[in-house]
Amino acid sequence: MKKTKALIAASLIFISGACMAQSNQKEKAENPLTITGITGKSIKGSPNEKSMTKLINDISNQILKEKLVTTNTSDLSYILNNKEFIINGVTQTEEVHLRYKKQYIKNHTDWNICKNYKA
Repeated sequence: MKKTKALIAASLIFISGACMAQSNQKEKAENPLTITGITGKSIKGSPNEKSMTKLINDISNQILKEKLVTTNTSDLSYILNNKEFIINGVTQTEEVHLRYKKQYIKNHTDWNICKNYKA
């Protein structure tokens, strides 16, 4: 009888733990982290706040100028890095990615340049 009670108690703890894990995953999905700025492994070569803001604004303005989106800059979301360029959740073509990478990432291969990007 003691074994049965112990197994039931252990099962309830496991089930409640699983529910809490699912709840935490759901919460993370509903409240993603929004990033605006430049992330990377290296501090060396990182722009200061003023030049970082200019860089992000330059990219935003170029996206709008090229009509890659039809939104205003406050609704714009993107991430640009060495591997991909995603604007408002849409992965851009390799040609667009390479053009922006060459212009903005240059030799900072560990940078992620983000604006309102939900991670």
